[in-house]
Amino acid sequence: MEIDGSVAVVTGAAAGIGQAIAGRLAGLGARLVLADISSCAQTLSMVASAGGEATVVNADLCNDREVGRLVDVAVERFGGLQILVNNAGGGQPTARYPDALVAQWSAVLDLNLRTPMLATQFALPALRAHGGVVVNVASIAGLDHQPYEWPEYGAAKAGLIRFTTAMAGLASDNVRITCVVPDWVRTARAEAELAAMTAGERAARPAPIPLPVLADTVIDLIRNDELSGHVVVLRPGQPPHRLAP
Repeated sequence: MEIDGSVAVVTGAAAGIGQAIAGRLAGLGARLVLADISSCAQTLSMVASAGGEATVVNADLCNDREVGRLVDVAVERFGGLQILVNNAGGGQPTARYPDALVAQWSAVLDLNLRTPMLATQFALPALRAHGGVVVNVASIAGLDHQPYEWPEYGAAKAGLIRFTTAMAGLASDNVRITCVVPDWVRTARAEAELAAMTAGERAARPAPIPLPVLADTVIDLIRNDELSGHVVVLRPGQPPHRLAP
C-alpha cells in the first residue's frame, strides 16, 4: 500500500507506541485521526513537525459510540480511510484476576480485545471502498506459555492474535489484517521500570525494543500487500519473526 496521501486512524496515540507509529505515518505523508482518552497534544505537535496533517478525537475507546466516531471523523475530515492501527491497550489495574472484581478484569478484556474488534468492524466499509489494512498491536504476553501475572491481559492479547489470523480471509474482500507482537518496548513506563531496578537486575534483562523498530515494523506490514493474517513477533535483540497464517 502507498502510505503517502492515505488516511489512518491510530488508537492510543497520546504517547509511547501509538505516538511513535503516528509520527512515522505522518512523515510518510499519511493524514491522521489520533484517538485517545488522554491529551494528544504532544503527538499532534510531532505530526506537525513532520509536515503531516492530523485531527484529534478524545474518546473513551471502551465506549461503542465513541469508537464508531473515529471512522466518521476520518471520512468527514479526510474523505475516507485506508489504515487502521489498533494500538490502544494495557490498563492500570488496582487488582488482577482472580482477585479483581468482574468489572475490573472485564474492562481489560474490553480495551485490549473487544475495542480492536469493534473498531475493525466499524472501519470495514470504508476500508473496503478503496482497499485498506488493519494492524493490531498485541503483546508477547498473548503468545508465550509460561505463567503470567496479569491473566486477563494475556488472554486478551492472545485473542487479538487469533482474531488477526482468523480474519485473513478479508484479503479477498480488499482488506488486509495483520498483527505485531512486541516484547518489552522502551516506553516511558519501561524507562521507569529500568530506573527502579538494581544494576544487576538491569544486566540480567535484555534491553527493551526501541520504539522506532516497532514503528518501522508496523510500516512494513502496511506497505506489504502480500501480507494478510500475518503476525510479526518482536523480541529484544532478535530480528522480526513472521508467523504466516
